[in-house]
Amino acid sequence: MRRILSISIISLLVTFLSMPCVAQRDYDAHRNRHECRHHRPQYYVGNNDVYFDGRKIEGASSSSFSILRDGYAKDAWTVYYCGVKIDGATVNSFKVLGYGYAKDTWNVYYNGSKIEGASSESFNVLEDWYAKDTWNVYYDGIKISGASTDSFKVLREGYAKDTWNVYFDGKKIEGASLDSFKCGRDGYARDNWNTYYYGVKI
Repeated sequence: MRRILSISIISLLVTFLSMPCVAQRDYDAHRNRHECRHHRPQYYVGNNDVYFDGRKIEGASSSSFSILRDGYAKDAWTVYYCGVKIDGATVNSFKVLGYGYAKDTWNVYYNGSKIEGASSESFNVLEDWYAKDTWNVYYDGIKISGASTDSFKVLREGYAKDTWNVYFDGKKIEGASLDSFKCGRDGYARDNWNTYYYGVKI
């Protein structure tokens, strides 16, 4: 009986002690999912050539090449993302906005790809990879269906809300109470009825 009891206690202790490690791994994975994309760009400008991560960028002008941020760069004729030409981007008006977003006079881009339908004139980057224009709200460069641009507000750690819904990483949290929703730390949040971990009810 004592042997069975001892084994049970040891098993419970192992489970309990391992939980913070699992939670920390989940937290780190969530943070790194974005942060790894926006590490310092590995551009190198030589005397006559330009390189990205050891690969020569064909046609790039070393004399006019300018390294921006979030992986973007440009020369006198072309805009690049991670060493790849962005077709149609206008050099003179190109501007990096942060969180992987950028725009020129005509278009908005996310990680070097054009966001179809986004309004360059009214586009505004918020926080935590959220952004919006006059008509739509975006997360990771993808439109959040049904989100209200007028009332949309970023909370923290991926959580956000508008007049009607609560979101995590751009996805609606079904059943979350808007009025009582509060963010904690390390991915936790709660309302009057439930607790959430990275947007999932627990």
